[in-house]
Amino acid sequence: MADERNFRSHFYEKMGFRGVEENKLIENLLKEQPYELKKLSQFCLKFPVPAIYRPLVWKVLLGILPPYQESHEFVMTMRTDQFNDLMHSLKVMGKVDDRTPLPLVFLKMYHMEEGTLLFDENRLVMQPEGQSFMAVAAAVLEMVESHIDAYWISTKFYKLQEKWKDIMHVLSERTEHYLKKEDPDGKLYTKVLNLNIFGAIPLSRWFSSSFAGVLPETSFERIWDKIIGGSCTVLVFVAVAIILTLRRPILTLRTDAEIVQYLKNIPADSADIIVAKAVELWRSHGSLLFPSGIKADSPVIIEKVPS
Repeated sequence: MADERNFRSHFYEKMGFRGVEENKLIENLLKEQPYELKKLSQFCLKFPVPAIYRPLVWKVLLGILPPYQESHEFVMTMRTDQFNDLMHSLKVMGKVDDRTPLPLVFLKMYHMEEGTLLFDENRLVMQPEGQSFMAVAAAVLEMVESHIDAYWISTKFYKLQEKWKDIMHVLSERTEHYLKKEDPDGKLYTKVLNLNIFGAIPLSRWFSSSFAGVLPETSFERIWDKIIGGSCTVLVFVAVAIILTLRRPILTLRTDAEIVQYLKNIPADSADIIVAKAVELWRSHGSLLFPSGIKADSPVIIEKVPS
């Protein structure tokens, strides 16, 4: 019976239907008062968060809302006031107007909030960090309806990414390691190595934006569930999955420049396949949250997703 249920759940998930048991589980978790953050994190690591609950779960885990539901209205009122104050200040300073793209507005609001607003507008926009932030903000704006929610999710998610800023080189090394391990005949890995593709493709940009602007939002939001749940190494397997999924065209291209250009325009119809493969690889290699030897700020490090 258990095998039949597991097969049925897997079939429904492949067909795009969320499992009833998963919905019941997240509903029960959200009935607990206060919310158990560890349990919510575990859910994000084990399952895709149902779209209807994703904004709430993300806001709680990112610290935008407290675990106590009775405080949510008050806290969001304060968040809204802060959002409006930041927006008003930028308009008074002449830094933004109604024509300024929202991702850029959010970037300037973020720097004002942090006390690091740069008056060199070109430098603010052209820095890699600024590009990554705006890619994240643009993606979040497609995911949620409220601009206020979008701003706070963007800023808190971006701050979460800062935790692994110093281990980007480790993530890059792991990408090469797992590509070699997953390449069945070694042809793809050899070509990538000989053409120095890892030195040419924008791995750091992929990681620093968590694939915002690289894959469609409807695909990588499932990856963000894992990141917000506590995993940064899932990013490694997304990069590996991209290269493995696009194996055939990569093998036919001749130069590193051609491959890099191709990877800048990943076919939209490949995105769901890439994400599914990335999660499968991540799980098959133990669902590690952090590369070995890298310590997290969290007092509890879960090395494997419970079965």
